[in-house]
Amino acid sequence: MEKISILTKRSVFLIFLASSAANPLFASTVYIYSASERQQEISITHKDIQDLLISKGLEKSIAVKKSHTLFKNSQNINLKLSHLCKNPDLGLQRGKIIKAFAQYALFNKECDLNSYDSLVGLVQSISPNLNQRQLGAIKEIVKL
Repeated sequence: MEKISILTKRSVFLIFLASSAANPLFASTVYIYSASERQQEISITHKDIQDLLISKGLEKSIAVKKSHTLFKNSQNINLKLSHLCKNPDLGLQRGKIIKAFAQYALFNKECDLNSYDSLVGLVQSISPNLNQRQLGAIKEIVKL
């Protein structure tokens, strides 16, 4: 009686090859940001908001004060701004985000990044029609 081997070298190789090819399809995106990248991103954002306010006619000292009081009560602001700018589900352009923040600062509105309603209002001022995927991304940003 002859033994029939199901797992031959060729079949093991094909299973390995198929699993290696399919693995990236099931992987999810992981956002890894270093502390220096987050700090650089927030300083650029404050600087850009200040520059935009100055270009609209405000004095430099007033623009600096308004841009720093914009995020007064927010926690983990560096991480949240980083995710807001780079989240692929939201698809927001950095320039439009800065313009919306500058408008909030100009009219002395606070932007509470810990509040879902506040963040939805901000994103809707940039992109009016939000779908469920975008709302879910906003919820994740608020939870950070």
